[in-house]
Order: sequence, then structure tokens, then C-alpha cells
Amino acid sequence: MSSDLIVTRRRSPIWYVGWTLVFLVLLVITFYLGRFDSAEERELLEEERNILVKQVEENEQRIAELEQQTIVLQSSAQVDATASEQIMETISNLQQTIESLETELSFYRGIMAPELDVKGLQIADWVVKKGISPKSYSFQLALTQVKTHQVFLKGDVTIVVKGKQNNKTVENNITDLSNLSSNDLKFTFKYFQNIKGEITLPEGFEPKSVEITAVTSGRNGQTVTKQFNWPI
Repeated sequence: MSSDLIVTRRRSPIWYVGWTLVFLVLLVITFYLGRFDSAEERELLEEERNILVKQVEENEQRIAELEQQTIVLQSSAQVDATASEQIMETISNLQQTIESLETELSFYRGIMAPELDVKGLQIADWVVKKGISPKSYSFQLALTQVKTHQVFLKGDVTIVVKGKQNNKTVENNITDLSNLSSNDLKFTFKYFQNIKGEITLPEGFEPKSVEITAVTSGRNGQTVTKQFNWPI
């Protein structure tokens, strides 16, 4: 009776050590590449913030010059009313530009937030603007991740508009006031994300406030809730 002889090749300990070292080297390279990518994105954000600061300073200087020019015109014996009106209009436009730039600057400061003792998911801002029809509005919600930008935040947002209708307190989910679905209210971001949409309020409904709740998914889930007064 014959039997088959099976020969098994036995690997030396050096083979296992070698592959372990290769794995560790790849792990270290991946870690530092990730840190480099995060540092590069942070540098871009800081650069944009510095540009905004410079624009604010330039506009403030321009306003000061125009205000001085207006004083000179008003004190002159022959005041050019048209020129004075144009200067005042320019000053008003520049002031609006500064307000807009300062809002953006505040947004970027909120992302970096070195002076705040908070981190992770934050509801940064909520803006509502009147639409074309009397009951229509457009909105923009800004979500940010403060300080820690190593991971992407994923989750869902719930937006509830609270108010009065027929002298009763009523709460309307934003999905019932628009064509937005639950998928439109999901977020995935590393630094910030804006969620935009349009809503139409029911007839007779008077909005008073908006309650926003953002929840991240995962084992260490985070829930943030913030309430805003209805601005219009």
C-alpha cells in the first residue's frame, strides 16, 4: 500500500518579522499623510480668513475717507447735493459689504475657535430670507466642526418651525413645509457644510422660532440643539 508524502514549507521567523515591519512602515506613512492633508486644509482656511480681514480693513479705511470728504462738501459754501448723495450711498454700500465680510469672518473664526472651550459639531448659523410670494422663504443652515478636524462628521438634521395658528401653538417639520426629504437633511463634512432650501408656510400660520437639532452617527454620537427666533 502506497501513501502520499505531503511536504509543508515552514517559513522562518525572519519572514514574519519582515512583513510586520513593512506593515508598520505603511501605517506610519498613512498617518503622516493624513496629518499633512489636514494641515494643508487648515492653512487654506486661515489664508481665506486673512483675506477677509484685509478686505474689512480696506473698506473701513475707504469709509473713513468718504466720511471726511462728505464733511468737506457739507462745510463748503457751494455744496454739490448730487455728489454728497452719491458719497453717502457709497458709504452705505461699503458698510453693508463690511457687515457681510464680518459675518463670513466670524464663521471662519468659529471653525478654528481657538479661544472657545468647545469642540466637535456646532450649529453655526441660521439665515431666513423672504421669498417672492408672501408665505415663501429661503433658508440656509451652517454646520461646523470646531477644533477637531481629523474625521468626517456624518449625521442628520431636524428643523422644526414653531408658531401660532388659530391661537394654538403649532410645530411644523421643515420636510412638511418644503420639497426637502430626509436625505436632503443629511450631512457629511470635515470643516463645515451649508444646507439650503425653500419653504412655504401654511395659511394663517405665524412663525415665532426655529428649533434645529443635529445628530452625528457612530458609536460616539453627538447631539446639538439650538433655537433661533424667526427674524421676519
